[in-house]
Amino acid sequence: MAQVLGSNQNIDIDVAGGSSYKTLVCLSSSSVNTSADSTQDKTNCGIFTAIGDASMSIDFSAVCETAPTVSQVSYSSLLTAMTSKTLVNIKVANPVVSGSSIGAAYYHQFLGYITSLKLDQTSTDFIKFSGTIASSGTLDITV
Repeated sequence: MAQVLGSNQNIDIDVAGGSSYKTLVCLSSSSVNTSADSTQDKTNCGIFTAIGDASMSIDFSAVCETAPTVSQVSYSSLLTAMTSKTLVNIKVANPVVSGSSIGAAYYHQFLGYITSLKLDQTSTDFIKFSGTIASSGTLDITV
């Protein structure tokens, strides 16, 4: 059995909303959150539950890079996309790892908006940033 190290996982983003993905620079942590709203009616016939459409969001933390490469998305690019209210394209896919099986494969892709972006700096640490991107529209989980 093979596990996938978090250091092998990337978040790929096209800040123009297309399919020219770049990797989020110096990613230190991330989480992909999937949820759906639900309502319940309790009746004398039992409980009826209705589920809405699923939505996704990604929370991330990264370290700022002074000279990001052309294949990296920087804090500056994300800040521009957020303040411009640009719909960005997000992709998180199972990294290619020796020994991984199809049962461990996953794929998340959606268009979304950057809903928060935070820049953190202290005198004894690297400058870091974190944020959240929330989905808008259809989710693609096809492996």
